[in-house]
Amino acid sequence: MNKQRRANNWVEDYFFLVVPHPLKDELLSSWLTRMASKHFQKLSSFFTLFIKKDGSLVSRTDIDFLYDEKLFDYISLKSGLDKQNVLKMSLRSEEGHLFSCNNCLYPPKQIRKLKDKRTHHGLMFCPKCLSEDTVPYYRKYWRYYFYNACTKHKVFLTDRCWSCYQEIRLDKINRFQEICFCSKCNRDLRLTTTMPIYSNFEYGLKAIRWFQMGLDRGYFIIDKQKINSLFVFQIFTKLCCMLNNIRLLVLDFFPLLDEYKIICNKLNLYNSKKTLSIQKDFVLTAMVYYLFQNYPNNLLNFIKQNKLTYREFIHGFNDIPFWYKEIVGSLIPPQNKIGRLISENEVVSAIRYLRSIDKIVNQKNVADVIGCHYTVHRQFVRIYKQII
Repeated sequence: MNKQRRANNWVEDYFFLVVPHPLKDELLSSWLTRMASKHFQKLSSFFTLFIKKDGSLVSRTDIDFLYDEKLFDYISLKSGLDKQNVLKMSLRSEEGHLFSCNNCLYPPKQIRKLKDKRTHHGLMFCPKCLSEDTVPYYRKYWRYYFYNACTKHKVFLTDRCWSCYQEIRLDKINRFQEICFCSKCNRDLRLTTTMPIYSNFEYGLKAIRWFQMGLDRGYFIIDKQKINSLFVFQIFTKLCCMLNNIRLLVLDFFPLLDEYKIICNKLNLYNSKKTLSIQKDFVLTAMVYYLFQNYPNNLLNFIKQNKLTYREFIHGFNDIPFWYKEIVGSLIPPQNKIGRLISENEVVSAIRYLRSIDKIVNQKNVADVIGCHYTVHRQFVRIYKQII
């Protein structure tokens, strides 16, 4: 046993035997998996033998988001690559442009999680891109939340093998498999049937290109101003969440509104192996893009049509960019949490009126009759709860 352990440990003191060249926009886990396969090892075994790291680290953590200075130094030393080239493959290289992070352990909302049951389970990919590659590999931007479709081939990305429905996880690929084969059934992922984006959905591709261009150059131009890309992506996640939570969304002139309502209705009935979730995120990205266009008209119409308040744009938003707070404040004046005085008689009269017209008596409907906000106006809330 000891002899076997010593035999396995000898590689720790040597450089990597084969070092594949990092490809354009390649994901760190993709490059490491390709290198592990060249050494006839699974990624976990490769870590244990060559990098002096517990192999289970690969399955327990998101290696693409993990920032470990010693790990990067060690990979750089044993591969002969400059440390900056190694870091460039990590998602952390987008910090300050796509997201901000203060020693955070988990990817922020701008990065798609690999293990999130509410969204996707596997690593997203475009089968057509893999089939065109001389050497198949996975791109960094396939992990970005706004990137749900391939703008080159005009198809939706997918996150699983469509033969056995196994989610794509690079750490599960065994040593005899290439990176483009399913870890469970060995099916060639390049042959995966893709869902095309028809002409009525092409507005969403335009949105993805806009966000990608802003990220690449580090800023967006909105209302003839240069806005730091980090600020826009912080607002992007907030607006996506807000749009998703509006039950009866009104967004006149948005070209994909009917398609969005159809997707939401289908999701209420069933979930077709995550395909609908990907399409929904695709349309939400297009919506946020639409709100930023023709500024401030589209955004202002969205606020008026859905009767949104200042609080709904600001509440729960940590580290609010000053630019965002300023534009919201200019479009929706902050509400006074006390506001005008409301008497108990007004509340009682409003309740009686709603009952007289056979309308549901609830906090929101009563507040609408009185003319105040149903959660912000503290005096109203207190009187309403005392009566009901």
